Formats: sequence, structure tokens, C-alpha cells
Amino acid sequence: MPLPPAPHSLCLVRLSALGDVVMVLPLVRWLRRCWPETSITWICGSSAMPVLECASLDGVELVPIDKPRSVADYWRLRRRFAGRNFDVVLALQASWRANFIYPCLKARRKIGYGPDRAKDAHRWFVGEGLPAAKPHLIDGFFQFAEALGLPLPTTVEWGLKIDPATAPLASARPFMALNACSSKPERDWLPERYAAVIDHVARRYDLDTVLIGGPSARERAVADQVLAKVTTRGMVDLVGRTNLKQMMAVLAQARFLLAPDTGAVHIATALGKPVCGLYAVAPARRTGPYRATEYCVDRFDEGVRTYVGRDPNEVPWAQRVHHPQAMELISVAAVVEKIDLLCGTVDT
Repeated sequence: MPLPPAPHSLCLVRLSALGDVVMVLPLVRWLRRCWPETSITWICGSSAMPVLECASLDGVELVPIDKPRSVADYWRLRRRFAGRNFDVVLALQASWRANFIYPCLKARRKIGYGPDRAKDAHRWFVGEGLPAAKPHLIDGFFQFAEALGLPLPTTVEWGLKIDPATAPLASARPFMALNACSSKPERDWLPERYAAVIDHVARRYDLDTVLIGGPSARERAVADQVLAKVTTRGMVDLVGRTNLKQMMAVLAQARFLLAPDTGAVHIATALGKPVCGLYAVAPARRTGPYRATEYCVDRFDEGVRTYVGRDPNEVPWAQRVHHPQAMELISVAAVVEKIDLLCGTVDT
């Protein structure tokens, strides 16, 4: 199939969150592969740069910015791009702060989401909308390539590479990585249930557990609760003690990752590591490890019935289960069952 004519210049906008930025990588690499002569600019979040620096994005201009917070921030961005005219802008983020970036960019075409996925008046800021769909986020990003006339790739390329110089020795023994917290407390599982799974993995598979996470007070508190409840040895606590590149290196060393809906899931997936993901607020089929949800525990449909009072087949794509007890629908037994299945295919 012949490719459509390549645009001279193309700009993508996706600032956050970390997992979403990682999930944009396959789209960027596909655009680069299909149109190697096209000038590609990615306006990305500053906090995601350590990951993007490991992504081998040769020929892609990365423009890291902090999320605009004032009119002056948008004015500076507008001045920065005042002399540039893109053929296409891909509006990959639909939020108030991202939406006001699009008027700062001059382009012949501005492609965003259709009414089913647009929010915060997103459709006011773009000229074209994607057709309605309920895809995994990565498949949703690939819809932008289809809107440009490109075929879908047969394989997905991530291109993340770990710098050995940044790799701390997480454990001298085989280990499970555990990222206990997500960006929102409602997506976190219970510390005592994490501890029960850690004890099971240690007893049955002789695996250590390495705790990873950021420096926030909440992540520290959850890690301390988990550590207080485990009964086996073999714990390594790296919460708040690694930078993002070092955390990626730890994931590269792990046998697998146990985590709720958080960015580490997509980094581990990009590195080819199995993930036991825990989902109830959003479904794994939409936000889970791409094409690798067989080890996930997903209670989203049950959560929709229990706490939203609706048929999960009839809720919109963006539906969430915003209930403080949603994650309690995930039992220790269900997670252990998935890990036992996973460990049957992973050399431990």
C-alpha cells in the first residue's frame, strides 16, 4: 500500500501523565518510520524528559515545557512558535491547560478527538475530530496516524533503552518490583493486601520484592505500611530513593511488576516485562499494559455495577469508578492466581 504524501512538518502535543507520554512513543516512532523526511516536533512535559531521553527519538525535536498556569505562560509559548507554520498539529491531550496551547500553534490542519473523547471544550480548539471509538489509549493514539492516511503498524516499537551507568543494583537475587501507588489515591490497593502477596511470592517462588515509587509523603506512608505488615525477609525499599532513569533500570532488572494503574506499568511494558496490573477505577482494556493484560486483575465492570449503578457495556469511554472502596473489589486470592499464572511463564 503506497503511503500518502509526507507533510513537511508535524507537531504533537502531549504533556502528561507519564504513562500517557510513554504510550505516545509507538505513534511517534511509526510517524518517523513512515515519513523519515518529515520534521516532527513534540511539545512534551518537562517531567517526562528523563524517559524520552531514553527513547532514541532521533530526528524528533523535543520541546519540554511545564504545564501552562497563566496567560503569560501561553503568551511566551505563542511567541516561541510565532515564526513557525506546521502542516499538521496532533492534539493528543484534551484538557483545559492543553487545549489553550493549540491556538498558540499555527497549522493548516489541527486534529483532535471527536465528541466521544473530547473534554473541556476540546472541539473548539481543533479543526478535525477522530471517529468515535472505545480503544486502548495506544490504539486511540494510532487513530491520529489513520487520520493522516497512514496504515496501522503490524508491530509496536517502543525504543526505550536503559543506560547501564544509571542502573542501581536493586537486589542480588531475583525480585518482583512493586509500585504500590498511582497518581490518585482512589487507584491504590490496600497495603495489607500487598503484604500478603509479597509473602506469597517469597514463600512460593523465593523472590525478593523491591519497592519503587516517588518521594511524595503519600508514597512514603504507603511503603511504610507495607513494610510493617510483611512477615518475610527479602525487601528492598527504593521508594523516593531513585530518579526516573534509575527506576526504569530497576524495572529492567525485575522479573515482573505488580502495580495499580500508574506510569510504571507502561514503562515495564515498553521494556518487555510482564505486569500484574490492578484495575477497578478504569478498565485494563483501556489503560492497562498494551496487548498484555492477561496477568491483570480487572474489577472495573463490577465497580460500575456496584458503585455507579449502570451496565458497564453502556457507559462512555471515559467512565471512571470514583469510589473509595472500588479497589477493595480486588482480592488477594485473585492477585495470587494471576501471579501464579505469570510465574509459570517467567524464569524465576
